[in-house]
Amino acid sequence: MSLRHSYAAVLRLLRTQKGLLQANLAGSLTQANISSLELAKNSATVDMSAQIAAALKVEPITLLALAVASHEKRTVREVLLASLAEVETLGLADVKLPTEPQPLTTAVVKEARKKWLAVQDLKARGFSQSQAAKELGIPGSTLRRLWHQKSGG
Repeated sequence: MSLRHSYAAVLRLLRTQKGLLQANLAGSLTQANISSLELAKNSATVDMSAQIAAALKVEPITLLALAVASHEKRTVREVLLASLAEVETLGLADVKLPTEPQPLTTAVVKEARKKWLAVQDLKARGFSQSQAAKELGIPGSTLRRLWHQKSGG
C-alpha cells in the first residue's frame, strides 16, 4: 500500500472523528480536492497538508506522522520518537531553522573568498601590492582586483 493510501485513510479518520464534512475542510481547496485525497486519487502537497491540518485543528506534523505511522504499521509514538532521535542526532532539535533555501557556495566561490581574505590580510599587515602578489603567487592584475574589492564574494 502506498503512502498516498495511508494519508487518505488518516485524513478521512480525522475528518470523521471531528464530525466534519469534506466541504468543511475545503477552505482554499475545493471539496473535490478533499474527495480526491480521501480516495487516494491525488497526493497532497506540503502546502495542502498544512491547510488541511489547520482546518482539522491539528499540527501539520500530526497529520503527516499519522499517515507515516499508518503506512509503516507503527504507532504514532514510535514514528515521532524516531523522528526526534534523528533531529537530535543531526543537531537540529533545538535550533531555529532557515525559512528560505540558502544559496550554495561552490568550490570556486570558496576559493575566491579564500584568496580575497589572504589579500586583505596582507593589505592590513602593510604589504604593498607587488609584495602581496609575490607572497601569494598570483598575477598582479588579480591582486589589484582583490585589493580594491569591497567584499570577498
